[in-house]
Amino acid sequence: MFLRKIATMLVVISPLAFFACAEAPYGCFGGWDHMRGYGFAGGIMWLILLLLLAVLIYFLVQASKSKGSEGSIVETPLDILKKRYAKGEIDKDEFEKMKKDLES
Repeated sequence: MFLRKIATMLVVISPLAFFACAEAPYGCFGGWDHMRGYGFAGGIMWLILLLLLAVLIYFLVQASKSKGSEGSIVETPLDILKKRYAKGEIDKDEFEKMKKDLES
């Protein structure tokens, strides 16, 4: 969940920072063109940056998905019944009766 929030913030903030910089009086680089004088290579650098950002986000999302699936253990009804008995919510007779109902 935390990683998804970070990834979302990166995806939202990066373009906002770029467009905010483009609206400055002399652009981002004090009067140079938007590619900082490097011609077409400046645009390619933005594409590479965005590609790396997308790959980073992809791996963060995959890591958060794999943690979620390992960490979640599915409890059987018998496990829940045993926990209730251990906590003292039900007595031995109720436990045995419910256990028989579950097994049949």
